[in-house]
Amino acid sequence: MPSQPNINRGTLILLAPNAKDANISSSNVYFTFQYNPEKLLHTFNQNTPNAAANPSSNAQGVPTEYFNLTFELDSVDLDASSQSQSSAGLGLHPGLAMLELMMQPQVVGKQTFLPIVLFKWGAKRSVAVRLVGMSVEEKSFDVTLNPTRATVSLSLRVLDAAEVNDNPGARNVYSSHQNTQASLVGAYELQTGQSTVMGASGAAGLSGSVAMAASAGQNNQKVRA
Repeated sequence: MPSQPNINRGTLILLAPNAKDANISSSNVYFTFQYNPEKLLHTFNQNTPNAAANPSSNAQGVPTEYFNLTFELDSVDLDASSQSQSSAGLGLHPGLAMLELMMQPQVVGKQTFLPIVLFKWGAKRSVAVRLVGMSVEEKSFDVTLNPTRATVSLSLRVLDAAEVNDNPGARNVYSSHQNTQASLVGAYELQTGQSTVMGASGAAGLSGSVAMAASAGQNNQKVRA
């Protein structure tokens, strides 16, 4: 089994279709940031669909959540102990190829699945996302034109309950993240001296939104080949 990356580095884990868990394994491959991004842009867009026109839509108004981040890659500083002889002399191609893989549909038999990626950023943030945008600025090259330095920008969309429904590993991540958010709301209420009644209502509000999102969309994200 591959070794776990440094816990202090951000990590993207590509989950296998119908993954039983979200741990790094031979099925769940990963990309670890060589240098952590200096900042994250975390945005929420409120959804306000017309429930009368489309009753089956997510009429509860659960916001769409995004992470945007930019990080650097440098083949000179890659850990030599983690590189096999076959990957030496390829510059940044292997890492960039792994990122590209995380945007590609996954084919199992005659079925095609949209990729689900786990974004791990510290102990309090593990969310199931989809890479919806990537740009790579290659800045320098070796004598055989392999890129050796690059700046990569990623746009990640956080998946909702319906989108993770058919992947047990992603579903567990979704549930765990919602529980973490509820506990953080409770922690804030304690920090600010708000009543325990308010704390209970805050946690209940998050739990209720999860349940409504799950019931609003049982349709999976499989794309028939």
